[in-house]
Amino acid sequence: MLVMKNINKTFQTGNIQTHALNNFNLTVNEGDFVSVTGPSGSGKTTFLNIAGLLETYTNGEFTLDGKDVGQLNDNGRSRMRNEKIGFVFQGFNLIPDLNLFDNVDVPLRYRGFDAKERRRRIEENLERVGLASRMKHLPSQLSGGQQQRVAIARALATEPRFLLADEPTGNLDSQMAQGVMTLLEEINQQGTTIIMVTHDLELAMRAIRTIQVRDGRVSELDVVAEKASA
Repeated sequence: MLVMKNINKTFQTGNIQTHALNNFNLTVNEGDFVSVTGPSGSGKTTFLNIAGLLETYTNGEFTLDGKDVGQLNDNGRSRMRNEKIGFVFQGFNLIPDLNLFDNVDVPLRYRGFDAKERRRRIEENLERVGLASRMKHLPSQLSGGQQQRVAIARALATEPRFLLADEPTGNLDSQMAQGVMTLLEEINQQGTTIIMVTHDLELAMRAIRTIQVRDGRVSELDVVAEKASA
């Protein structure tokens, strides 16, 4: 479970303060699929970076799986991030000179898994996203949708409890975007909690819950109840 209570994030540039998050409140339960929408500059990415332990917050309360994030030092935050969180970005962030197998292998090497366990996880997750037969291909030999599937496989290989996706379909055409969204839905149904930032309202509404962020805070109630009754 992820719980944020009255989270504030302020950036200081000279004498100018920018309030990226303003008393931000959100609870994400285990097994949720939450889409986060809102205009550019509303605080969506700042929220996602804080949720992923990539940024600190100015004040407020943030607990992740019952642990007070504010009490963790840098090493503690890094350890929790590596053990519990997977990331999928708009730009795929694949290493162009490495084939698919080796791209998925990178975070597993950082985690210190032995070669046998790494191979099992790589093959299992490339199979999961439908690309096991191409594991020796380079990213440049794949379509955009396939590259995003590799990025998802890389994130899943560490078996995260939370998958954070920042505009995962932003660089894809509509057909590829639908395919990636279907894959995310399947992953969620298998038990992974997903938080996805997106500008695409049609895709956002496919999540279990949809929230809107404006001016650094959740401005609308979750529409999960409306979806259930529709």
